[in-house]
Amino acid sequence: MQPLVELITSWQAYTEQFPDASVEGFCYSYLLNVKKQSQHTDLQLAAQLGKANSIFKTYYKLVLRQMPGIELDWYYFLDIIGTKHELRKTDIVSFTLLLEPTTGIDILNRMLKAGLISERVDPADKRARLIKLTTQGNALLIRLNLLFGQIATLVLSSVYADDKAVISLALSKLVHEQTPMVTAKSGKGIESIEQVIKQLSEKSR
Repeated sequence: MQPLVELITSWQAYTEQFPDASVEGFCYSYLLNVKKQSQHTDLQLAAQLGKANSIFKTYYKLVLRQMPGIELDWYYFLDIIGTKHELRKTDIVSFTLLLEPTTGIDILNRMLKAGLISERVDPADKRARLIKLTTQGNALLIRLNLLFGQIATLVLSSVYADDKAVISLALSKLVHEQTPMVTAKSGKGIESIEQVIKQLSEKSR
């Protein structure tokens, strides 16, 4: 339903219920109703985002079937390393939003074995290791970006350009706000999130 038609329909329904309705009263009632629906709408949006992510991952995995031995997680790691040029192992795991450090380290070790990344001792901290892309890793990242970009264009072909711009802006804002909390080195970000979730869980009982 077009926004204007929806607004007119809502106004007609409101005036049938309240013949002496005022514009102010209608606006207050309309916005209050929208607020009540927002929590349900947020859940629907989160579900749609999850489904969309699954769709893209399915396409990406089908692409990688043509490239035996390459894991999808490798692409995400290559992308973040390529963006930052050189990173500590632990920071790479944090930036990719993996909450299990051992899983991230295992992935990096497989990438090292495949010759996609190289590592060296961090001069600022001898205990840490710095990771960067090799020529082979950079070439693979360029190839995957091209292929996945074509897939994205294919999947999103039915979405209008204006809608893409709005969605991109909204998701960029979401990522910008949430990433620092999830990737905080001290772990306090995750702790604060868990505290909020615990409070929500207790309220829902």
